[in-house]
Amino acid sequence: MGEVLGVGFTHYPPFMGGKPETYAGLLKGILRSPNVPEEAKDPKNWPAGMQDEWEHEVERAYDHQERHRQGFKKVRAAIDSFKPDAVFMFGDDQYENFKETIIPPFNIFCAPQFPSRPFRSEQNLWGVDPEETISYAGAADLAKEVANGFAERHYPIPYSYTPQTLHFERGLSHAFVNGLTYLDWDHDNPWTYPTIPVAVNCYGQYVISNRGGSANIQDTRTDAEKDPLMDYPGPHGPSPKACFTVGEILMDILQERPGRYAIMASSGWSHAFLTTKHNWLYPDREFDRARFEELKNGEQRNWANLTSDEIDDAGDGEFKNWICLAGAMKDRTPKIIDYIETWIFNSEKCFAVFEPNGH
Repeated sequence: MGEVLGVGFTHYPPFMGGKPETYAGLLKGILRSPNVPEEAKDPKNWPAGMQDEWEHEVERAYDHQERHRQGFKKVRAAIDSFKPDAVFMFGDDQYENFKETIIPPFNIFCAPQFPSRPFRSEQNLWGVDPEETISYAGAADLAKEVANGFAERHYPIPYSYTPQTLHFERGLSHAFVNGLTYLDWDHDNPWTYPTIPVAVNCYGQYVISNRGGSANIQDTRTDAEKDPLMDYPGPHGPSPKACFTVGEILMDILQERPGRYAIMASSGWSHAFLTTKHNWLYPDREFDRARFEELKNGEQRNWANLTSDEIDDAGDGEFKNWICLAGAMKDRTPKIIDYIETWIFNSEKCFAVFEPNGH
């Protein structure tokens, strides 16, 4: 019977830039959008907590960075102590490998290596050449067996044999490479565990129209100028129940085979730039706090009952990665390493570890 460790963390892109002074850059860009009402742009009209964080932006940014550094180091210590034979990693694809040609609800990457270039700018935290390639080890045979296990359990999901499935010239999408990079935060403990990325279509109906991010917020075109298919919401991505089921099945498959495995979820929670009801300025902290209380109490199985509309209303698309993890860890109470709330740094972030056979 396989032993399985569960872990969850963030892949917040601004950390890659290295300068805490830039962490509120997403908010500052949104404040320049003509689609945001002028009264909403005035800090005097913001919630009191947001005004306070904005007033102390740089100080809070440095604190944000240090808490994340400590969170990643503790998660990595748990992984290193467990010594997994292979790692399954749920992460979203934001219009990177999957675009208009095909948007699968999930994709298991079955490849022996994943050459990727995670450092997109010379300003990265470690001063690494942005064109440097890191070849992350895969586990192709195991990935194929797991894909077959899903099919045998009447839940077939897509898989691919090439590391750059369709479009993204930098290799794996940022949900994967950012997370793996941050797990070596001090750049002294390279990631060597064979890793099987599992892409999740977290952005659902907005992955094309928003180009996997916030293109809609800056879009000033008239309806007549827009593409009637590509520039409007499409079908939903996988439902929370579907994500939860994928996690359940993966755990079932791994527990039936020998070995030691880790299942990881890489994402922040509610994203400001997806939270339309807040004019894209701050995340849905109340929704996330409710999910955190459930997680803290080992009640994450409740997440299977959420709806895609609830997820979209809360700007919480990427939370679906954590719902996949919750399905695998439905009967465990996690050790919470940290839960970091914010108003101006785009998203709440959580660090948690589900110990093997833990309760």
